[in-house]
Amino acid sequence: MRRLVGLRKAGLVALVALAPLAAQAATPVPAACLALKSGAEATLSSTSTAALGPVSYPGQADAPGCTITFTGSGKVFGTSFQAVAAKLDAMMQGRGWAPDNNAAADGPTGTAMGYRKAAQAVAVSVNYSTPKGVCPSDAPVASCHPTAAQMRYTITLGLTPAS
Repeated sequence: MRRLVGLRKAGLVALVALAPLAAQAATPVPAACLALKSGAEATLSSTSTAALGPVSYPGQADAPGCTITFTGSGKVFGTSFQAVAAKLDAMMQGRGWAPDNNAAADGPTGTAMGYRKAAQAVAVSVNYSTPKGVCPSDAPVASCHPTAAQMRYTITLGLTPAS
């Protein structure tokens, strides 16, 4: 009987310890994030995930917000990260978001863009990587031409209140 009481107490302690995690998991994703997620999914013809948490935006401190993430190969998104970024740019501007050129950056395997509307900001990032051995390690990244199947995309849209 004593052992059963001890187990019940241990179980209660575990449930109490998990309560904050359950409350955090139950926090709903804001409507603005869900609208952005829906628009991006329609634009890219793919599904994504949305998660609450700190969002980074160039020139401001991390702020609470949500991050929408897409992952997949070039078979899903195509072999041009610039084309993917252009689709998202058209979607953002079509929804009234103004480009923020101070948040733009480019590289050989990705690009980043920023947008502002009212008191919100969105940081968009389109990047791909390749599995080890696909591209020579001693050659410039731009000289590598992976197949669609070898491209592993990570596309994020981070929505946060502007400061």
